[in-house]
Amino acid sequence: MLDANAERAIGQVAEQVREGYGADLVALVLYGSAAGEDFVPGHSDLNFVIVLRRVTFAHLRALHRWLPAWHKLGVATPLVVDRAFLERARDVFPMEFLDIKTQHRVLFGEEVFATLPIDGRNLRFQAEHEARSKLMRLRAIYAEVGTDRGQLETLMQESSKTFVVVMKNVLRLRGGAVPTRYLEILRAFEAALGANFPTLRHVLGVKFGAERWGGSVDAIIETYLDEIERLVDVIDRTIAPAAWPGT
Repeated sequence: MLDANAERAIGQVAEQVREGYGADLVALVLYGSAAGEDFVPGHSDLNFVIVLRRVTFAHLRALHRWLPAWHKLGVATPLVVDRAFLERARDVFPMEFLDIKTQHRVLFGEEVFATLPIDGRNLRFQAEHEARSKLMRLRAIYAEVGTDRGQLETLMQESSKTFVVVMKNVLRLRGGAVPTRYLEILRAFEAALGANFPTLRHVLGVKFGAERWGGSVDAIIETYLDEIERLVDVIDRTIAPAAWPGT
């Protein structure tokens, strides 16, 4: 939940963007955990999308000047897009745009995401691409650093969130309510698909400080890779609707 410091930071960013971009600004949108209930003060980033009539180099130069101060407030580097980009990129970024669409807060300007249509077929294709590419990357890195326990532990923790995000989008394709917390998404996915991913659950538990590593790292990453292969197979067999419900 947002605290007073986060709200002040949001207000400061909104004021600077409005004054700096003036009539070129179409919308300023807060998204992610700060627009929901999962924000952790001092840990979670503040994520923004700046929508302009047309992105110019002058806009980027201004952002470059603002960012050092914003980062000190916990603000991640914003997404900067224009109307044409949103319309033309929704087929290649359906997961990212749908995440914003389902959890955001308009701070200024037009409601550009609520009405943005997302094609379910594109969503399934991107989910499979993300899972397959990350699996190939995991295999390659293991081949390179297989004896370095620290690197392998970091590798699994950093990749685990990507796989849960993929699961979230597969659940969206199946319809119904989708949780927002990572472990809840995993449980919902397991229940909906009749599959279990205990190693992924263990990695997430370690990542969020609820568990410690158990067993040899070789055994953990072996079962982790097996689970990701099963996840890829599940996505590959998912049939997506032609259009996203309600768009």
